[in-house]
Amino acid sequence: MNQPTPPPATPAPKPPAQEPAIPWLEWSEAALQRARDEKKPIALHIGATWCHWCHVMDEGSYTWAGVASLLAERFICIRVDTDRRPDVNERYNQGGWPTFAILDAAGEVLIGRTYVPGMELLALLRSASDPASRWTLAPEPAPVLGTSAVDAAVIYARVQEAYDPYNAGFGEMQKFPHPMVLDWLLDRVHRTDDAWSREAATKTMAAMATKGMYDHEEGGFFRYATQDDWMEPHYEKLLEDHGRLLGVYAREAKPRAATLESAVRWVLATLHDPQTGAFFGSQDADESYYRRPRAQRSDPPPVDQTVYAGWNGLIIAALVRAGAVLGRPGLIGVARIASAHLSTMIAPDGRVSRHANGVSGLLEDQVQVAEGMYAVGAAFGDDACLSAAARVMEWAWLNLRVGEGQGLYDRLPEGLGRLRHARRHVHGNAAFARVALLLHAAGVPGEWRIRAEEASRAALAESEDWGFFAAPAAAVAERLAAPIVTIKVAGAGWPIPPLLLAGLSDPHPDHVWIGVSEGVPAGMAMACSGSACGRPTADYAELMRSVTALGVRR
Repeated sequence: MNQPTPPPATPAPKPPAQEPAIPWLEWSEAALQRARDEKKPIALHIGATWCHWCHVMDEGSYTWAGVASLLAERFICIRVDTDRRPDVNERYNQGGWPTFAILDAAGEVLIGRTYVPGMELLALLRSASDPASRWTLAPEPAPVLGTSAVDAAVIYARVQEAYDPYNAGFGEMQKFPHPMVLDWLLDRVHRTDDAWSREAATKTMAAMATKGMYDHEEGGFFRYATQDDWMEPHYEKLLEDHGRLLGVYAREAKPRAATLESAVRWVLATLHDPQTGAFFGSQDADESYYRRPRAQRSDPPPVDQTVYAGWNGLIIAALVRAGAVLGRPGLIGVARIASAHLSTMIAPDGRVSRHANGVSGLLEDQVQVAEGMYAVGAAFGDDACLSAAARVMEWAWLNLRVGEGQGLYDRLPEGLGRLRHARRHVHGNAAFARVALLLHAAGVPGEWRIRAEEASRAALAESEDWGFFAAPAAAVAERLAAPIVTIKVAGAGWPIPPLLLAGLSDPHPDHVWIGVSEGVPAGMAMACSGSACGRPTADYAELMRSVTALGVRR
């Protein structure tokens, strides 16, 4: 989602001493009920701890003389952190952060904008709270499920159309990394050696690694670049982005090993919690800090120490692959410790809490946690982790399913305001399908192949209006169409067998490596596809010949 580029803010006058504090409330039934009881509109702010313009609005717009008084007297004020409540953000965001919206007491949007300077905010609040105002907006209708599936070839053409052949990357003006698009292109590279995919992926990854979006002083990726040449970054750093980007760079490690190594070091140094083994959510943007030479920097930007379950799942899976690629099995050990903390965020029935005492049961969290638990389970031959992954996915299937053959909702179809409308999203269904396919390939009990196919069809059915953002739907559809080869390596626990460590760095999308405690002779590995298996071997080259032979079977 693009950040706004607001005009220079007018310096805010210091508010008078009697100006009240803004009485912000959390998004809740009680807050909306209060709006109904008091017959007041709702002033909704959506921001993030890492968001620069959110800080500008807090320190400027909300301190403008008269703003706080109007908010306190005439509105029910609700403040939402996008990281803690992505479901609220998804339904109410007006195109970037911060979002400021006026809602009616039923939670419908009357007017909404991104950053609003103080003088304009004051005028907006006066107009919205004027009894003579007649602002109305028809309630948002329930989303209609897509019915016309988009072919992967169409999505590929949209990716090609969005590609910037001069600067690399996708889209115009601002450049976001789009790791899920890159991941699909790498699938095509390793499956068919597609030349265009190779060029687009490698040039984009080189641009991100060598230009302004990467922090060459301290390590780690900034969230995006404000210009199409990648040179001018926006300085926040998010765990979610690193979870996805580390996984992508680990698949193309030979030319980018130094970037991968440096980014891993930053994550461990800045976001890792040594007490729990888990990872914090983000580091704030601070332009003045990053524009100074490193020797002159002090007081680094603050870190949001919230532990987000889904983002931890992503970084756990990425560390497993990065540890194998870099030949640092200790990173896989770090991932395992983090997974132990992650397991505390899973209820006995498999429902995942996004963060401590937070919203639970969001599809993206369910799937990302399952992905992390699966990665550790496969690396260590740990049946408990694999069972936890299956339990989390099972909860999503039983509770979020739209209906027979229709995939999954993004959350339970219940809630306040626009939350009462659950939605069927491309990314959530594509991710569910991808993890379900892994569980199937690993032999975890359950109808995971059938479920993967249903979620994949749902993702493609919703892809019409997503443009190149629908890449994950195309990627998992192609994985389902390809022959999957499962490579079982004898050995469970620590140390990780050398054959498995080598296999976990395999970038091929249709090869699934997993440690097992039985069924394969000690010190050996065996490749299988369907009911056909190669012979057990301790020689990696011979094993890969077997994998190749099985992989061309239809």
